[in-house]
Amino acid sequence: MKQIVKVFLFILLINSFVSKAEAARARYPLGYSVDISKITAEKMQYVRSLGITHIELAGIGAMLDKNLDTLEVSAKWTRHILEVKQALKKSGIQVWSVHMPFSQILDLSLTNESKRQRVVAAHRNILKELLPLDPKIILFHPSYYLGLNEREARAAQLTKSVSELYTTVSAYKCQMVVENMLGPALRKGDVERPLLRTVEECRQLFASFPAKVGLAVDMCHIAEPEKLILAFGSRVKTVHVSNGAGDTESHYLPCDDRGKNDWNAIFAALQQVGYKGVFMHEAKFKDEKELVDCYDTLWKNYQLSLTHKKK
Repeated sequence: MKQIVKVFLFILLINSFVSKAEAARARYPLGYSVDISKITAEKMQYVRSLGITHIELAGIGAMLDKNLDTLEVSAKWTRHILEVKQALKKSGIQVWSVHMPFSQILDLSLTNESKRQRVVAAHRNILKELLPLDPKIILFHPSYYLGLNEREARAAQLTKSVSELYTTVSAYKCQMVVENMLGPALRKGDVERPLLRTVEECRQLFASFPAKVGLAVDMCHIAEPEKLILAFGSRVKTVHVSNGAGDTESHYLPCDDRGKNDWNAIFAALQQVGYKGVFMHEAKFKDEKELVDCYDTLWKNYQLSLTHKKK
């Protein structure tokens, strides 16, 4: 009888270790998107005190002339980047990703070849300036809005740009990703939505990209983002976390019930594909503490759902 009890206790102990290991794998590092011009030592120390460990650099478009009359990055940005580096070092915050700029002019899918080449060159200049911050992920938008009936030509131009930039990004030992875009319907007025608007279009275009180019899944840009995650598996290298319904750029806080995302399904999909990245928020908030509190709630709900499944 004593032997049976020992075996039973041993099994309980093993199950406890397994549960803790599963929990450790599921609880992703926490990050959020922040405008590079607004990074200060005080802000980074504050967010680190909350448990946020990573950031995505946004607002990068300010580093370039908006009309691309010049491709050079001004010296003031070189100085600011060094200040940011010191602020990050002091706080212990790491740069997970860089959200590369985009606009109607700064579009990697432009059909005018000379203009497309200037856009690629501008991206390379920015990336070179940001290297001292040691980013892990370099994120690109596939396109801006498109004219009618030019989707195929734009897709071909994007493929060229992705291949060219992949050479640069990989040489810097960074992971290149391209983000899925909002697209509940093909047309919006007299223009077409950006490229990568559906799971199927993502599949088609990524088949033409270098195999190691990853996908950034924006959870506001598509309804049921877990389906896109499952469709791309280990090719999902980073995420943009916010709530929505795939029909507008709402970017609600994940806990905001105006969005329709199923966070238990999203967590389960991330687990299934073995996602190893940061839970990177690109959401509206008043104080960074909201991001932490919301994530804690989502995580507890997910763990509770797993407990119910086991029963």
